[in-house]
Amino acid sequence: MTTDQGFEDFVTATHDLFTAMRRNRGRLAGSAAGLSLSQLNLLDAVATDGPMLVGEVAAEAGVSGPSATRMLKQLEREGVVTRERSVDDERKVLVDLTEHGRELVHRQRRALRALQREHYASLSLEQRKVFVDVLQQMAVMIGEWNEV
Repeated sequence: MTTDQGFEDFVTATHDLFTAMRRNRGRLAGSAAGLSLSQLNLLDAVATDGPMLVGEVAAEAGVSGPSATRMLKQLEREGVVTRERSVDDERKVLVDLTEHGRELVHRQRRALRALQREHYASLSLEQRKVFVDVLQQMAVMIGEWNEV
């Protein structure tokens, strides 16, 4: 394989990875847990740290404020979260999980962790180490690509 072909394979593989991740972000909504990966990512910090401002939720999830607001409004209609104006500053909105939302997040986390464990177990010991190393390197690289 030539260096150029190796590079092209790298570009194709990263494109395929991004495409799979983007396509699957919303797919789990029809699963038993009922939350998509995007929704789980958005709610993860609230589930861990308790009520948070919308801006904080957006920052933790790595999404824009308007995107977080749109998703949270939908989740509020579905009874997953509550959104209340801050008593200190009415311009700010606090987000918290309902009991139903807390159960959905915990169920989704368990389902995702079980699937991850299954995939991890399918790798050899050497593959596990290499895979983790490559994923960590990719995370750094992708962060640098966003700076371009």
